[in-house]
Amino acid sequence: MSEIASPIDSPIIVLGVERSGTSAVAAMIYRWGAFPGESDKLHEANEHAPKGYWEYLPLWEFLAELGEFSSGGTWWSTDFQERMEGKVSDSAYRRKALELLNEMRQEDRPWYWKDPALSHFLPFWKRLWEDPVYIITVRHPLDTAVSWQRFIMPTKLEGNVSFVPMNLLRWQHMMMQILEHTGSARRIFIAYEDVLREPRAPALRLDAFLNSRLGNRVSRIDAMVDAVYPDLCHHHCDTPFQSVREATSEQKALYAFLRSLIDNPQLSFDKTAYPMQPGYLEFLKVQDALLRTYNSPK
Repeated sequence: MSEIASPIDSPIIVLGVERSGTSAVAAMIYRWGAFPGESDKLHEANEHAPKGYWEYLPLWEFLAELGEFSSGGTWWSTDFQERMEGKVSDSAYRRKALELLNEMRQEDRPWYWKDPALSHFLPFWKRLWEDPVYIITVRHPLDTAVSWQRFIMPTKLEGNVSFVPMNLLRWQHMMMQILEHTGSARRIFIAYEDVLREPRAPALRLDAFLNSRLGNRVSRIDAMVDAVYPDLCHHHCDTPFQSVREATSEQKALYAFLRSLIDNPQLSFDKTAYPMQPGYLEFLKVQDALLRTYNSPK
């Protein structure tokens, strides 16, 4: 029998790379009955996410401050996560983080955060979250890479530059961080393709998982299913990831491991089995610099 956690002290944390189905899953969690933050503080819907992002803007503002982005900080630094863990001891950062947590607890019901950027800050938050549960999305990495390219690509570069190999490095880096920092926690892996193809089965899995961890609630399966809009998915790769030429052997092995976690989420993760390519952080820094250059006002 699973131990039931206090709903307000056991946050639901949705993790995954950008464009991997985190918004769709977050919408299902909202329909299940969890609180995402006050509606006027959520990221507004737009053409990239017509049904909403479900991202709590005060959280992102704090992460940007924590990461020192305004002064040139970047999460593509070798010591970034180590520095984030160290910042828990900083009284100013700790106070602001606890204020954010208290804001979410005011509703006195289960609450959740969804922001792909959280994967970079897990060493910080793990020291403050009391008993988190993690919902981790898994999507065909090439679909994720292509969708993210469309999301970030400046008009001037369309058709001239491909970010897919860099985006696959980004995917590998972020997913390995997630696996490393959630291995001993209560977690569930949800395939985005399953959500789109037949949302009832993932909805039932999510409902059972959350109820077992946070206490039984009135079933809202139909509402969770209705939160899914398959027509919003504009890219689907029919090529098995094992055959994708842009992908490295390590990325292919990592995706196979992630797929196995859908059925067995407590499999042991060995990060040495999926080494990143030498210099990968420099590649990602170059991509960010290129985007800043082409997106800056002239």
